[in-house]
Amino acid sequence: MKKILITLTALTLATGALAGQRFDAATWRNVQTYDVPTLLKQEASLIGKIVAVRFHYRSAKLRHLQPSWYEASIWQHDPKAKGGFSAQRVVVAKADVPAFESITSDFKSMADLTVYGRIEKDPDNNQTHLRLIGRKVTLDAAGNATIEW
Repeated sequence: MKKILITLTALTLATGALAGQRFDAATWRNVQTYDVPTLLKQEASLIGKIVAVRFHYRSAKLRHLQPSWYEASIWQHDPKAKGGFSAQRVVVAKADVPAFESITSDFKSMADLTVYGRIEKDPDNNQTHLRLIGRKVTLDAAGNATIEW
């Protein structure tokens, strides 16, 4: 009996992890979309919130932060910024790295892309980052959203 319970629990957790992250309709209605330059100006006031971010490409390199997390950045062409680009620091779960790497890293790309994530503050270095959740949103009849890669 104990083995069956452990197996069912493991399958439930694995299925939940693969199914994406679910948000109720009230939370989803409050999700706002930002471009990278605007998010950079407002991110300190958005800690803990789920946001959508428009960008053009991702960084080519990922840095391994912890056993299950990688750090990278998403970039957007910004004529007002020094160098003509604005970048947002992102954190990607190890399981999501292949999906993140499927996003173009070509800095010439002008295609509008969108990712969803939660703004978080890193207590170790006092910086904010966007913890990525996914790129695809599915809404059910009640307005609840599921975000996945």
